Amino acid sequence: MDPNFWDKPEEFVPERFENNQVDFKGQDFQFIPFGSGRRGCPGMTFAVFQVEYVIANLLYWFDWKLPYENNGMPKNLDMTETAGLVTRLKNPLVAVPIPIN
Repeated sequence: MDPNFWDKPEEFVPERFENNQVDFKGQDFQFIPFGSGRRGCPGMTFAVFQVEYVIANLLYWFDWKLPYENNGMPKNLDMTETAGLVTRLKNPLVAVPIPIN
């Protein structure tokens, strides 16, 4: 960290981020630790393979159903999207895993 911007940059002081006005989920990129190209994350390829492996196992070992409401009908699936750096669902996707025997 740059001492021109941070007090005690070489010390672990997580409290420095407590009252920060930066939106971590939005368009502020001050805290992204890696860039792209030569300065890209060295574990990115490994992480992508790991995520694919985990998702493949979840799909292999579970059937997925929509949650039910009190009247016994499945809840409506809201696929409304929000715009930003990436497009994402406005409301989280909720599914019930049912183990396959």
